[in-house]
Amino acid sequence: MNKKEKDEHFAAHLPGILHYHQQMLSDGLRNKLLYEAIKNHVSSETSFLDVGAGTGVWAILAAKLGAKRVVAIEIEECLIPVIYKHAQENGVADKIEIIHANSDHVKIRGKFDVIVSELFGGDALGETTINSFISLRKRFLATNGVLIPQKLAVYAAPSKVEKSIQDIPADLPIKSDFLKSLKFNYAQNISLAERPQIKFLAEPQKLIEVDFRTIEKSLSLNNISLVWKLDNLSEANAFTVFNRSTFTDEIVLDSFASQSWGAATYEFQPFAETTGEIKFNLTLDGQKGNWSISLPSNPEVKTQSFSPVFAFARTRMAQKMTPHRKFKSPKSDDKNAKLNHKAKKKTG
Repeated sequence: MNKKEKDEHFAAHLPGILHYHQQMLSDGLRNKLLYEAIKNHVSSETSFLDVGAGTGVWAILAAKLGAKRVVAIEIEECLIPVIYKHAQENGVADKIEIIHANSDHVKIRGKFDVIVSELFGGDALGETTINSFISLRKRFLATNGVLIPQKLAVYAAPSKVEKSIQDIPADLPIKSDFLKSLKFNYAQNISLAERPQIKFLAEPQKLIEVDFRTIEKSLSLNNISLVWKLDNLSEANAFTVFNRSTFTDEIVLDSFASQSWGAATYEFQPFAETTGEIKFNLTLDGQKGNWSISLPSNPEVKTQSFSPVFAFARTRMAQKMTPHRKFKSPKSDDKNAKLNHKAKKKTG
C-alpha cells in the first residue's frame, strides 16, 4: 500500500473509529464502574498497562492517580495522536508511553501490577480474544497483579419484544413474509433506547462464563443450551442475550443497562402453547452461528432453527429463480473490454 492509499484508508476509517469511541465515552455507567475499579487498585507504586487503549482515558486516569509507570497499547493508527493529545490536555503526556502495535506481538520490559483491556469487539468469547487475554496475563501481569476485567459472562432470557420483526412493514397494506423469514436468521442488536420495549418473561440465566485470571485455553461455544419453564409461553417471541463483565470484586457491569455494550435479541415465531418448558440452544460463532428454540415439554411441536447460512442459501436460491434483467455499468464494460483486449494481445 503506497502513501496515497494509506492516507485514503486513514481518512475513510477515521469517522467510524471516532463515532465508536464517542459512543463508548458517552456511556456514563461503564465509565463510572471502570473508573472505580481502576481507582481502587492504582497508587504511586503501581505499574499500569492499558491494552486496546482507544482514546487513552484509562491510561490518563492512571497517570493522574499517580501510577509510577503507564503504558498504552493501541492497534488503530488514527488513535495514536488522539491518546497523545488527550494526555497533553490532562498534563500527563510525559508520564505515558504510547505503543502502536497489536498486543499479541508487542514486546515490553517488565511486568505490570494492573492491566486493563477491553479487547472484546464483536467476538467477546471467541478464540482470538481468549488467546489474547491468556497471552497478556502470562507475559505482562505481575504476581498478585490485577486484571480488569476479571470475568465475562453471557446471559440469556426468554422475552417479549414489543416491536418485532413480525410487525414490518409498518402502516402499509402489503405482505413481506419473505423478508421477515430472512431477518429471523440474524440476531437484532438493541440500542439502549429500545430496551424498554423488551420484557423478560423469566430470570436471565448464565449461558457461559470465562475467568480471564485462570483460563488456559479457548472455550467451546457450540450448542450451549438453557431451559426455562414459563406460565406465559405463548407471549415469548425472542431470547435476549447480553453480557455481564466483572471488572473487580463487586464491581459488575450489566450490558443490558449499558449504552456502549451490546444486547441482542434472537427472535422467533411465538408458539401456540400457553405453558411449558422452552429451550434455547445457541452456537456463538460470528460467521456461522446458529440457534434453535424448542419445547421439551411438548416434543411434538416442531423446533425452530435459524442461522445466517439459511438466509444466504434462501436468498441465493430465490435470486436464481427470479425473472429479471441485469445491466452492467459502463465502467464495468470498459474494464472488461480492456481486459479482453489485453488477453487477445497476449494470445495473438
